[in-house]
Amino acid sequence: MDAKEIAALADRIAEGRRSKSTMDWLADATANLSEQDAYKVQFAVQDRLEAIGWGKRAGWKVAFAVPAQYEPLKLSGPAFAGIYEAGIRPSGEVFEKGWPLKAGIECEMVARIGKDAPAGSAPYTAETIKAHVANLYCGMEVVENRYGDVAKLGGPGRIADDVLQAACIVGTEIKDWQGLDFATVQGRSEHEGKELGAGPGANVMGGALISLAWLANRLIANGKMLKAGETVLTGSVHPPQFLPGPGKARSEFKGLGSAEITVK
Repeated sequence: MDAKEIAALADRIAEGRRSKSTMDWLADATANLSEQDAYKVQFAVQDRLEAIGWGKRAGWKVAFAVPAQYEPLKLSGPAFAGIYEAGIRPSGEVFEKGWPLKAGIECEMVARIGKDAPAGSAPYTAETIKAHVANLYCGMEVVENRYGDVAKLGGPGRIADDVLQAACIVGTEIKDWQGLDFATVQGRSEHEGKELGAGPGANVMGGALISLAWLANRLIANGKMLKAGETVLTGSVHPPQFLPGPGKARSEFKGLGSAEITVK
């Protein structure tokens, strides 16, 4: 895509987000979109959402952390996308009817970045990224199906529109996380007491700090970086689980804490 086409697609996506309307046209519009161009569209959408008052991008999310998620979407690997100030909510948040559009949930750890992670002499690793983390929390990502039949939307199309991102729920702060075995932690999500999905921390590229280091390196490769004050959804231990209806939803990491929401 040339710059004019990227701008036109970003305009259309941003308007769809602003109006909270179903973008059933996006699958066809992005059918031939490359992964590289998808990120150009994503960055342009982020600029437009900020310009129209949606809110400033306040961090990032890691998506498609395992091959079983990204390979069917014909992506080269995991992906990343933006999250916004207006979408960062505390545990217990109540979402009124109308937004998110057909909500889903994912069980994730949330990182608050304590200092910038610029390019250095070597790529970041799970060990070296620790110095850039201020706090870790049990969290939940709220995603939404903005597309009608989401199965028709390919990987690049999802990247262009922030990979279904709606909100980031910040729950229990994790104490002494520096010594945690991230691969073996057990996460799960439920709706009205019924389990929807579960999995170990290893499902997130081997652990949340591994995915966070991956994100830091990918942002640098795209001319950006993790910045102090940003919030990061580090990746889900299970695939997104769309809620069957209104009610209370909860994600938890066994022995560490939880985050919950109510959808009207």
